[in-house]
Amino acid sequence: MDEEETVYVAHLVSDLPSSYVPSFKVPCSECGEDVWISEDMEKYWSTMKIVCMVCALKIASESEGPHTVEIVPENIEGIIEVLSSRDGKGKTL
Repeated sequence: MDEEETVYVAHLVSDLPSSYVPSFKVPCSECGEDVWISEDMEKYWSTMKIVCMVCALKIASESEGPHTVEIVPENIEGIIEVLSSRDGKGKTL
């Protein structure tokens, strides 16, 4: 992978059978497995190569670092929303 290339890393459908936000499925650019793409993140994924977490880790391990991981504000808001809807045992309320 070109060291300047930015990729959009998405959850594998096989790891997350249903998405917790409005999403649709597309294939990973590397392995072809279905991943979840959030509808409200189009400004990011529409300009980037879409890869699953497994392929992202493989790409990173095969290329020299350092590597930068950016978590966009929309993802942080979503993480907070999901965590605040759980009880203390990791279960959704």
